[in-house]
Amino acid sequence: MVNNVTRRVTFTLTQAMVDNGGFVMAWRWNVFNPQRIIYGRWFPVTAIVLSRSTALPVAEGSSATYTVKLSTPPTGSVKVRVSRGNGAITVNKAGGTAGASQDLTFSTSTWNTVQTITVTAVQDTNVVSGDVTVSHTTVNADTASEYHSAAKTLTVTVTDDDGEMVVSSTTLTVGEGSSGTYNVKLKGQPASGQVVVVRVSSGDDGAVKVNKTGGTAAAHQDLTFTNSNWNTNQVVTLTGEQDDDSDDESVTITHAVRDAQTTANEFHGATDVTLTATVTDDESVEVRTSATSLTVTEAMGSGRTATFTVRLGSRPTADVVI
Repeated sequence: MVNNVTRRVTFTLTQAMVDNGGFVMAWRWNVFNPQRIIYGRWFPVTAIVLSRSTALPVAEGSSATYTVKLSTPPTGSVKVRVSRGNGAITVNKAGGTAGASQDLTFSTSTWNTVQTITVTAVQDTNVVSGDVTVSHTTVNADTASEYHSAAKTLTVTVTDDDGEMVVSSTTLTVGEGSSGTYNVKLKGQPASGQVVVVRVSSGDDGAVKVNKTGGTAAAHQDLTFTNSNWNTNQVVTLTGEQDDDSDDESVTITHAVRDAQTTANEFHGATDVTLTATVTDDESVEVRTSATSLTVTEAMGSGRTATFTVRLGSRPTADVVI
């Protein structure tokens, strides 16, 4: 005869168990081996099942999808309302129109058939990324009673694409002693009262100097953008500096947000934008003389001479013998 023994048994309920329709609620074990459960019962759990358990990433202006179904057969129709948390996204279903919400209907025969939801991140002019909650709740008036108040949420992470600068060109060619221009503006709008300062820097100011409207050509210039002029082009002028060699030169011009001077925090850490400036040289590879011809006559007498000078047209990279 086996004495009655009280034992504590712990069961862990996992999301997978719920998604598959239930969990163990009753049990019996072998009295000769209390560690061995020999009987279990599966009780159904009514739940809305999403194909994603982690956040859904969506880039601004793009879309992503996931699916919805039910965990167990209902006794009647079930209507699930899919609603966005704010206007940063829209939701849609097959054959629907993108908007703030969509209704999905499941029947006793289609409860396990997935229905696809498309999430689209709305294109805007701000520079803020963030999370939006999409809720999935049953509409009780149109839902079998066992599914009343079933609910599930999904986080959508919207990645903004407005934080960078817009530089009108990626390359610019200028001659020595000559200038060329291009434009810079922001792609996104900072908040009212906030400023964004972009520093334009020459990688070699001995070859290329940078200037802005009302400025003085130098190694760098700072451009200031506000809530009102963020999408107004600011003109940058590059000037090729004179030198005495005969080589063309390539200089990187960098456009970087100055975090310390920028009060619009969403622009901090913005990716630098670069432009390649090519300076075409105006020196020639030649030998130059001070005269093209000289006349020396016998009448000039003994010891009479005429002179001219010789030089190179540009600085050589090594000695030159003439």
